[in-house]
Amino acid sequence: MNQKISVFIITLNENQNIARCLEKLFWADEIIIVDSGSSDETVQIGLLYKAKIIFHKFENFGKQKQFALSQTKNDWVLSIDADEVLSDSLVNEIQNTVFTSEFVGYTIPRTHVFLGKVFKFGTENKRPVLRLFNKKNGFFIENKVHETVIAQGKTRSYENEMLHYTSEDVTKGISKCVNYALLSGEFMFEKGKRTYFIKLLFKFPLEFIKVYLFNRNFLNGYQGFVWSMFSAIGSFLKYVKLWELQRKSIHSPAPGIRS
Repeated sequence: MNQKISVFIITLNENQNIARCLEKLFWADEIIIVDSGSSDETVQIGLLYKAKIIFHKFENFGKQKQFALSQTKNDWVLSIDADEVLSDSLVNEIQNTVFTSEFVGYTIPRTHVFLGKVFKFGTENKRPVLRLFNKKNGFFIENKVHETVIAQGKTRSYENEMLHYTSEDVTKGISKCVNYALLSGEFMFEKGKRTYFIKLLFKFPLEFIKVYLFNRNFLNGYQGFVWSMFSAIGSFLKYVKLWELQRKSIHSPAPGIRS
């Protein structure tokens, strides 16, 4: 590896995940943790791994990650979430990368770990995500959700994966599903998206069929079935939230008019 790399992570109460993540970042020149007010041991664990801790108020995912990016000192950076873990083979692949001006970023295959099971089938197996990039040529879209890196230039893909520990129990899975769905619905409304009641009637069953059958999650066993249900419920709730917001906007009085 001919470049120093900064790693940055945004956190809030990630004490169950953060150590597992940080253990695989020993090779990094710098680790930045931007925390938005954890009440657990996230910060203390980060300090044990010699991470630089910065406190910053959370507005949305995109803005928080762009802020974290701005705090790094090196041009080459790796964005990783606290519930993601680099495989040993991926660490080795990164360490053996010769960075040149030909590529401005690298996509990493990311594989789901849901309710303790590594997904070997479906679209959540080795889905490529752009995470390692030169910040001179890349930035985050500051979205409320679906925060993604935009790279201005040519990228290439790593062969080895990182694991995404999405939910280790059903309770946390439900909470994440609902919270993300509601945020997604709000984001769609803010972007001018609209929906119809007829779409709500068919959203859940069609989404479940797509994720479970067409995306082959039935091959992932019980966990694949539950994930497909969560995906369908989340998609349904997202459009219910959008429907609620657009109805409120229609029935709200015009500015300056009192009921």
